[in-house]
Amino acid sequence: MALERITIDYAAVAGLLHSPEFEQEIRAVAEKVGEVARASGHVVTSGEPLPIDVYADPDTDRVGWSVAIRHPAGVGMEARYGLLKRAAETASLSVESEQDGGT
Repeated sequence: MALERITIDYAAVAGLLHSPEFEQEIRAVAEKVGEVARASGHVVTSGEPLPIDVYADPDTDRVGWSVAIRHPAGVGMEARYGLLKRAAETASLSVESEQDGGT
């Protein structure tokens, strides 16, 4: 069996990663993760819902969206309940910690 040579069209890949269609898909997944995390019903000590933000995360090599708990209680909530991890898994995303070899 002969090996075939594959040439990657890096300009086309970059175009895809910057395309409005790709951005729309990535944003939709991020919104779903945020929605599922908010639906968990966690609150901060004041009784207010735990703030979970979905925001554009501009990068020079691709479009991106982030979901974050921008509150001092966020780290503890994630450590205890895995809010964002579970929400991401609900959206069919695979989540690994840095300890597990993820980034």
